[in-house]
Amino acid sequence: MKLKEIFGDKRIVALVGEKNTGKTNNLVYLIKEYRETRKDVPIYIYGFPADVVHYLVKYNVREISSLKHLIQKRDCVIIIDEMERLNLSDRRYKEQLDKFVDFIYHSNAYVILCSPNIREFNSVIGGVIERYLLKTVRLDSCVNGSQLKQVIDDYKGKYKSLDAIEVPKNEMLLINNDQEIIIECGYVKEADTKEMNKNLF
Repeated sequence: MKLKEIFGDKRIVALVGEKNTGKTNNLVYLIKEYRETRKDVPIYIYGFPADVVHYLVKYNVREISSLKHLIQKRDCVIIIDEMERLNLSDRRYKEQLDKFVDFIYHSNAYVILCSPNIREFNSVIGGVIERYLLKTVRLDSCVNGSQLKQVIDDYKGKYKSLDAIEVPKNEMLLINNDQEIIIECGYVKEADTKEMNKNLF
């Protein structure tokens, strides 16, 4: 089970990658794969495109539109695809982030935080992230002084290129203290909302 491997003994994981690197598709794959063995655990999602939300209904996934919708939820997995809309990395809302982290631990929840804007992974949110899942990330996209920039700067593995990490769309690079792990993800056609985009040129 890939989610078990991703979380390990941690509860707050960040999935980070440039735009159009397959993050949402990878998240949908992880949900599908998890549901093959765990049909009983509630999964809550936030920030996914409407078409993807409709697709995930058959996997008993529930959409939330506010962190308040998590009140009294326990023993669950939460996947937030557009973290920036919740102000979790905004230092003006630090109290809200602290309450969210307390909720994760007190409610036996696990969360993956994702955003199409890499600058959201600043030192505020970086202080609570326990593990990074990386897609393609350029060093100059990262906030100076952030934990994410340090992780990418320190990485010397096979995906390192000139001031960047380049990971194929069907893979994610899991960085933890023990080792690097490649998480392979199958392509989910139904979750590829960009495939339907018209070519304007």
